[in-house]
Amino acid sequence: MTEYPGTGRRWGTLCAALLFAAIAAGLGAVALRGLLELATDILLGSVLPLEPVADGLWHAPAGPLEGRGALLVPLLVAAGMVTAVLLSRAGGPQVNGTDGVIGAVNSRSLDGLTVRGAAAKLTGTAVTLGSGGSGGTEGPVAQVAASLGAAIARRLRLTEADASMVVAAALGAGVGALFQAPLGGALLSAELLRRRGLRPRALLYALPATPIAFGVFVLVYGYNPMFGIVDFGALLDPVATAVLAGVGLVCALLARLYVVTFHRTGRLLRRARRRPVVTAAVAGALVGTVGIFVPAALGTGYGTVSLALSPAAVLALPLWLLLALPFVKIATTAVTLHAGGVGGVFGPAIVIGGTAGAACWRLAVAAGLEPGPAAACAITGVAACLGAAVRTPLAASVFAVEIAGYLVPPAGLFVAVALAVACTRDITLFPSQQAARTPPRFRQLIDSVMLNADDMRRRAGPNRLIGGIRSRRRDRPGSSGEGCQLEPEITPGLPDLADLPLDELLDEHRPEVNRAVRIALHRRAAVGIVFAGHSAGGGS
Repeated sequence: MTEYPGTGRRWGTLCAALLFAAIAAGLGAVALRGLLELATDILLGSVLPLEPVADGLWHAPAGPLEGRGALLVPLLVAAGMVTAVLLSRAGGPQVNGTDGVIGAVNSRSLDGLTVRGAAAKLTGTAVTLGSGGSGGTEGPVAQVAASLGAAIARRLRLTEADASMVVAAALGAGVGALFQAPLGGALLSAELLRRRGLRPRALLYALPATPIAFGVFVLVYGYNPMFGIVDFGALLDPVATAVLAGVGLVCALLARLYVVTFHRTGRLLRRARRRPVVTAAVAGALVGTVGIFVPAALGTGYGTVSLALSPAAVLALPLWLLLALPFVKIATTAVTLHAGGVGGVFGPAIVIGGTAGAACWRLAVAAGLEPGPAAACAITGVAACLGAAVRTPLAASVFAVEIAGYLVPPAGLFVAVALAVACTRDITLFPSQQAARTPPRFRQLIDSVMLNADDMRRRAGPNRLIGGIRSRRRDRPGSSGEGCQLEPEITPGLPDLADLPLDELLDEHRPEVNRAVRIALHRRAAVGIVFAGHSAGGGS
């Protein structure tokens, strides 16, 4: 990518890139929905009695499957996951899902976002979810939209900075179009890049792009809120607010369990993925076996959340299903996606939070309380679990309101989201999110030191730069043994900066680290040694 001369030409090229990327994102969302509906009807619909709930939504039977057809479910899921593995190989080297797109945008390294990879992601998602594998649709549409946006940026020869923002805008536009939540998609593209706060420039790029992608999607499928028009009840009701706050706390626990389970499953299956086809087959058979007993855990599960919006449906569903489904969905999603299946992690959080909210409403009614409409608890669960699991409280709140028909939500929804995010601190499903914004006073110092890191590493030799200088000075004949004058003094009660990873050095919520860095700033040569040591291998 190259610099283009002239401010007018720059903005003209940038506007054209945003327009084409938004249209491509909308078309990507259309293609994903069409392929997924077709694959579900052909594959999972051939062995399960799927019942339509709304346009594009379905739900599986509430109870365990019976008959010989149930035995075909493990084989179907296993075949779908093996096919997805083969399709991913055909797609060549590529980034992996939403987390891969976030990492590519933050590092401005967009080479892994290719049209070939987008095509493999589309078909792999349709086969995985259409055959019963557990996952969501936001990760695939985010990668497809981002890949198309990156291809357009390369074609128009945008700079790396502009190209990364166009890709971020395309990510939000694709998700907003598929879920028919354009404002939530715009906020998501800016808020997903960081664990705290949002990136204003990404929001500036996404705001004009998301309505265009949304318009393209609506032209094909028409406008229907994902879960219809939802009745939230009173804006402020003390009992309902207390129940919704309880929903937020429950979703905080579930979000933490989801994140921990997902990442630990990935580490456990790391060696097994050396034989991807075998691993996918075995994992698919396991997920399918679980699906025989809990069919609602198969596929996306969005239809079950739609049922949870109706008081009559919530009372008719077995209580054990409402209580068990969040945990089963966590397990099946982690196994599906880490064993080779293609899908997103955003969608399962919707199912986990929605069913948990419905379960809380059911228990509150059984306890003799008046918690308000069941829809308020279910949608609040969606917003709280989603905001806590992916660190996007603002986008999750707006997103939940949009998929419920743009009605004014109860105050308890925002209380629940705030509680869930506060209780889960910095956990996230997306490790590529920036841990914290780099303080402006550190940027110039870090950049200048990093540029000289290679030269300092050569001078330090094979030893670690921090400590290596100290040991060689002390071993030198005639040395006083007091160490190098440039190394930082050890301050009692404060951590050794050389032993901390770079993201912890920049964490504004670590007061002891911040104090140590402030002290080191008065010894700028020492700070240079610390940061160069991280570049040379001194930090993880």
